[in-house]
Amino acid sequence: MDIVTYEIIRSSLFAIAREMKIAMMRTAGSPLMHASGDSSAAIFDADMQLVAQGNDIPTMLGSAVISTRVSVEAVGRDNLRPGDVIVSNDAYVGGGNHQPDVQFTRPVFAGGQIVAFVMTRGHWTDIGGQSPGSYTVTTWDVFAEGIRIPPVFLYRNDEPVPDMLNLLTRNSRNAHELLLDIQAQYAGTFVGDRRIGELVAKYGAEALRDVMSQSLDHSEKLIRAEIARIPDGIYEAQEYLDPIEAPGWKQERPLLKVKITKTGDHITFDYTGTGPQARGGINCPLSVTCNSTWFTVKALTDPGIPTNQGCYRPVTIIAPEGSVLNCRYPASVVSGNTETSPRVIDLLLKALAPAVPERITGQSNCASCAGIFSGRDTDAARIARTGQEFVTMHDVHAGGMGARAQKDGVSGVRVYVGNAGSQSIEMIEATSPLMVEEWSLVTDSGGAGRQRGGLTSRRVYRVEYDEATFTVSGERGRSAPEGHFGGEAGTRFLCVVERADGSEHVVAAKGGQTVVYRGDRVTVQPAGSGGYGDPRERDEKRVDADVADGYISADAAAQRYGRTQETADAPLEVTAE
Repeated sequence: MDIVTYEIIRSSLFAIAREMKIAMMRTAGSPLMHASGDSSAAIFDADMQLVAQGNDIPTMLGSAVISTRVSVEAVGRDNLRPGDVIVSNDAYVGGGNHQPDVQFTRPVFAGGQIVAFVMTRGHWTDIGGQSPGSYTVTTWDVFAEGIRIPPVFLYRNDEPVPDMLNLLTRNSRNAHELLLDIQAQYAGTFVGDRRIGELVAKYGAEALRDVMSQSLDHSEKLIRAEIARIPDGIYEAQEYLDPIEAPGWKQERPLLKVKITKTGDHITFDYTGTGPQARGGINCPLSVTCNSTWFTVKALTDPGIPTNQGCYRPVTIIAPEGSVLNCRYPASVVSGNTETSPRVIDLLLKALAPAVPERITGQSNCASCAGIFSGRDTDAARIARTGQEFVTMHDVHAGGMGARAQKDGVSGVRVYVGNAGSQSIEMIEATSPLMVEEWSLVTDSGGAGRQRGGLTSRRVYRVEYDEATFTVSGERGRSAPEGHFGGEAGTRFLCVVERADGSEHVVAAKGGQTVVYRGDRVTVQPAGSGGYGDPRERDEKRVDADVADGYISADAAAQRYGRTQETADAPLEVTAE
């Protein structure tokens, strides 16, 4: 095949994956999917190898490498027909990441043969379980985290299976929204099927197969060359997770430990020594640990290499079964996917800092920091507009990303394997009984350094439910995100419920569920991030600019960066560059 045709087909596959995601977002019912974009799409070859993905949620896409194959094998490849869609979410059957993330898998036929598979995955706002929003770490086992869906058919011949549709919607507190989200995910698979069919009609099934195979080999070749540039050696690190700190829970801080062996163009990650799986939803299925590891390798080499399964071939992962990074059934896993998994990435960056100091970042906020309010709405106008009396508002909160060797960190962002956005204030207030009184960056929350850590954000909600549950799942409430090479640590996670009577209740990062009432104010502030390099080496003009922008205080400029109070308070001179 000529290189031009190859590149047209290869690029078209990535464009199709992006279009699938757009189709989902434009037709979904929940703000979590259509506004925050908590969904993903990908394309697999006929042998169920990942060949193209959208710029979506890495933690969904990496675990799909395992779940797509298991889903197809579970229903039987010979039983598949055009228009079939398999649904699954079980973290223990199908390689899922956690149960709120539900995968649809669809075969693509041409000439009576399967030529590809397309996948969509979306975070469902509520799938039942112990807690509204199906998202709390204070669960004894996976059964409390919502309905478990083994790989089964949800659509046959492009028609929904009524019994399965009823089963799923009746196990959700947000049935109206969920039905729309199901239809949106189906629409994403439908778009992928149609677009790949058009490629086959134009170039042929053989050309499609050849491009998919070559693309996998090409990415493997490129990633091996990048790995070979990392100095050979053994690199080690360890970290401790936040424990669950709900009333009545007694838990030691789980240990994360890694030994990385780099030889030639291959790299091995051995998590032996990591602590045993814990009670509560902080455990990772093996698929989540694999995904965090693959992500780190990709981020430290060349993010421009086309992402597909070929990138993962030079990577070996060892994670002892029964550990917090490869838990056994029926351990709870809901927060392992969103809080433990980014802590694994910080662990790997810490270990590899001596090897590739120019590629790592200071430690980051490491959490989706999911804040969930759920209860009955009493506003008749809003109920008429949204069609829902029982309202669950699921928001992800933006923290700080650590500083880099040549740049400051990024402020107010979800980091690493999470790529969903915070909801807009207007969306929250239009769809739920909440008022957002503040959404701001937090001064001095980024660690000082030659390159400053990114700032976290703060959101303050005023509750207008008569009564509701509030759940938050965060990280770094105990350990602040560290800086590297002399950079200082950022601030830790903070959550406070201020009652209408003036009393305050501090909520731990993994503190379980709190009941809130009309007039209460809830503040959610994820962790900041670590700096990079000695703060005294930061350019004085940049320090002054940070003070002028409110990123650092005058006191911090003097104490951490060595600027005198008089200089820090002096008017900033701006020069054109």
